[in-house]
Amino acid sequence: MPGADQTRTSILNAAEIAFAAKGFDVVSLREIAAKARVPLGLIIYHFRSKEKLFIAVVGRRADELNARRRDALEALTSEERKSVEKIIDAFLRPYLELMLHDGPGWRAYGRLIAWAPSQRWMRLFARQFKENAHLFTDAMIAADRRLTPELAARGYVHLVYVMVGLFAANDNLEMLFDGDYTSRDLKHSYECALPFLTGAFQALVTAGDITSSGRHKTLPKPRKRLIPI
Repeated sequence: MPGADQTRTSILNAAEIAFAAKGFDVVSLREIAAKARVPLGLIIYHFRSKEKLFIAVVGRRADELNARRRDALEALTSEERKSVEKIIDAFLRPYLELMLHDGPGWRAYGRLIAWAPSQRWMRLFARQFKENAHLFTDAMIAADRRLTPELAARGYVHLVYVMVGLFAANDNLEMLFDGDYTSRDLKHSYECALPFLTGAFQALVTAGDITSSGRHKTLPKPRKRLIPI
């Protein structure tokens, strides 16, 4: 007979794969129980409801990912901390390494995260990742003093959305470009994403027309368009 911890882990693993494949609303607890090979009553005993089971699925890997990101940031040298690219790498690379080396559950988690951040679950994700968001934006501001707190925050949110698409590996690239390229090669996708994201932060601080209020300074009047749109 498996112990309580092993049973709980089996349920979490099965739920993660099921939620990633079909979404929260479609999957039933009965289906998860069948995948985990446990009685339905054990899921109710351990997690009480499908919503609390989903929260446990997200929280389990979020805790590990957050810890690894903090370790990666702390491991940067004083010279590396002057580089926004190195800070972005410290944020993203732990996720990449978990995806590549720590089993298929992390790939499922990447797909789950891609569809889950709807308004319904936003508070859950904010609770899980808010502390690290402030930690990394503070590090970015220290690396480049031209970044205001607002610009760092906005850049960080864009960074997260790119990260979600990157690690979902959802075949959009294949479908849009007729299979010429693949999103399944996460290492290559990451090598393309890192300079793209670094350049995005550089563009934020060099644009020069964005104020801290989010409004734009007065810009020259645009020339007349030659082609009507």
